Amino acid sequence: MVDNLDFDERERKRRRQFIKVVIAEIGMVLAIIAVVIVATLSAMGFFVSSNGTIEQSGLIQIHSMPTGASIELDGSTIFPRTNTSRTLTPGEHTIKLSKDGYDTWKKTIKMYAGMLIRLYYPRLFLLNREAETVMKLGESLELYSTSKDYNNILYAVTDSTEWVLVDIRNDDVRTIKLDMSGVLPGVEKVAGKVQFQGSIDEIKWTKNSDYVLVRTTFDSKSEWILVSLKDVKQSLNLTRTFGLEFSQVELIDGMANQLFVLENQKLRKINTNDRTISRVLLSDVQNFACESTNVIYVATKLENENDSEKKLKIIGVYRDGERGGTTLARMSSDNVVRVSISKYYDDNYLGIFVNDEVTVYYGAIPSYREKMGETDFSGLKVLVEKTKLSLIPDKIEVSSESEYMVARHDRQFAVIDLDMGDIYEYKSESAKLHWLDTSMMSAVVDGELIVWDFDNTNQRVLVTSNRDSMENADPVTTFSNAKLMNYEPVITMNNKWIYYTVKSGNETVLVREKIRD
Repeated sequence: MVDNLDFDERERKRRRQFIKVVIAEIGMVLAIIAVVIVATLSAMGFFVSSNGTIEQSGLIQIHSMPTGASIELDGSTIFPRTNTSRTLTPGEHTIKLSKDGYDTWKKTIKMYAGMLIRLYYPRLFLLNREAETVMKLGESLELYSTSKDYNNILYAVTDSTEWVLVDIRNDDVRTIKLDMSGVLPGVEKVAGKVQFQGSIDEIKWTKNSDYVLVRTTFDSKSEWILVSLKDVKQSLNLTRTFGLEFSQVELIDGMANQLFVLENQKLRKINTNDRTISRVLLSDVQNFACESTNVIYVATKLENENDSEKKLKIIGVYRDGERGGTTLARMSSDNVVRVSISKYYDDNYLGIFVNDEVTVYYGAIPSYREKMGETDFSGLKVLVEKTKLSLIPDKIEVSSESEYMVARHDRQFAVIDLDMGDIYEYKSESAKLHWLDTSMMSAVVDGELIVWDFDNTNQRVLVTSNRDSMENADPVTTFSNAKLMNYEPVITMNNKWIYYTVKSGNETVLVREKIRD
């Protein structure tokens, strides 16, 4: 009898132990699941707020030039140095970057739940810089331009048929002289000297800096010339080769093998390798912009309405090789219309400026369909929709890395950040603004070289002729016997030097400063 009781008791103990084990294992599994869920939510930026609700944070990535700058967030220094990333709670945050021996950079951002903000452009300038003369350029210049890749400067003295290409990639600056006497129109012998009697009105660089597309004027006639900087003899006068007058010419590829041209309101394509010109691709085109082989254009069209003809403006897109263009919008011909196109992070961005309103689409450009109703517009999304500007732009530009569209009229500017869809408007003291690098602008105002970020923040004076006017003179280089010229300053691709020009006596001088150790 006792043995039976012992057996039954042992069985009950085993069952209780088994239940405990099962409960413990279930608890462990639930705990692991909870940890995974919490870790996953945390990785996705979710957190428990002070009032007990679950909210999602955003992510900010902070780079700087140079790297290794300390980061101050909302007044408190955090340990990570640039380049780094971290999560931020929604709301406004002030970020300040500093580094020993450099000036500071500061910006207030607004973070939203689930947002990614990339601060890749902050630049800190070395303090106590010294300017050094690189070379004398001449008394007056007909041409001065910097390449898209920030590796070269091209200049020419007024009336000269010799162009000079300055290679600024390395510390040792190199120059190449280009004899343009057989390329430029308007070359004449004056007082026994061969001179260029025309003018250089426009210049565009290829991405690899091997070619420049130049529009010249001589005797009231414009000519477009594709100049080979590697071998001037391989240059091509487009106007004379095809016997046509082009009102607009745009580069299609980085090697200048193909060009879109506008001739008598007809869009065509030129192949520079075999020197052929295509059939008419589009008619009645007023102006256009292209990114590779994609085109956005403004055209005119007559439509019958109530037994009378009405003139309209058409905004359309064209993909090379297709039979025609696709209409995006139509409106009264009285409207002032400008268009722009950019490609950023594999998306096409279409900027449409109608009077003082801007709309920006992004995504896939629709393919042409014979029947308009069959066109698929689903690949295009709206980034900016009919937003009022304080200006009616007469010129639209795209930054070198295609991240910003800039609309300008006189001294008013509107910069559209294609990454975030934000628009920044401001008025400059100078009508001549230049891109200093991929995200920073510059101008010479009242004898001072001023630089600022694309959104008009972090404005700093780098060079001045009047140090006494500066509250903090440490980062400012002073010229007392020279005048700053408003030619394009440029920061080299290695972020080591800034080049700019001054007038010393009667001579234009190229100067540089080291901006980082």
